[in-house]
Amino acid sequence: MVTLRALALDDAPALTRVYSGASIRHFADNPLTLDLAHEKNRVALARAAETSRAQWN
Repeated sequence: MVTLRALALDDAPALTRVYSGASIRHFADNPLTLDLAHEKNRVALARAAETSRAQWN
């Protein structure tokens, strides 16, 4: 079973594992770097704080 939870800042390393290798072959040129993953998390959390809503990533 899969349980969804809120995004957390320390999720960046997991995102880099998901968005790399074969999983990105058809939709991205480069794997997600750790710096970019941290930035994406920061932006997503800031937006969620502004306007609470469900966001699926």
